[in-house]
Amino acid sequence: MGELALDLIVRWMHIFGAIMLVGSTIFMRTVYLPSKELSDFEPKPEFSEWIRKAWARMVMLSSSQLLISGMVSFVLTVKNYDISKNEFPGSAYHMIFGIKFLIAFVVFFLAAGLSGRSGLAKKLKQHEKFWLTVNMVLAITVVCIAGVMKMADRSEKSAGSISLPAADAANLSGETSASD
Repeated sequence: MGELALDLIVRWMHIFGAIMLVGSTIFMRTVYLPSKELSDFEPKPEFSEWIRKAWARMVMLSSSQLLISGMVSFVLTVKNYDISKNEFPGSAYHMIFGIKFLIAFVVFFLAAGLSGRSGLAKKLKQHEKFWLTVNMVLAITVVCIAGVMKMADRSEKSAGSISLPAADAANLSGETSASD
């Protein structure tokens, strides 16, 4: 029961993190940026700074949620399930995870850069439309890759399939066998 609760909490944490990061990136690219470009609206510096700070907090919170929940979820999946090695996507599960993980780091980096105030952030903001578009496409790609990973055939590992290397349970508990 405890592991089921942990699995559920980790899943919710991952979903909410993805909603926040992907959703805020899509909002910035499809709503906020065009509103600045399509009108003569030039927001006051205080408003722009408020938006930047709010988005930066969202990026930090969602990125950390995704990193923590993603790693815990991957470890639980590998520990608890045999993933079918016979057919796609199970045959490439670890490779797909690696690709998703690397692309996610690019998404975290770009979102942090676009919402930050560093010298790099200023350079990224010179081409804000391009970098927001790249980040949005990459973030959506990560979500699609997650969908492929979820399709992998998996069966629960049985208690008998977990063996102890170079020892048996009797030796570990200090018991002697009948042959001793």
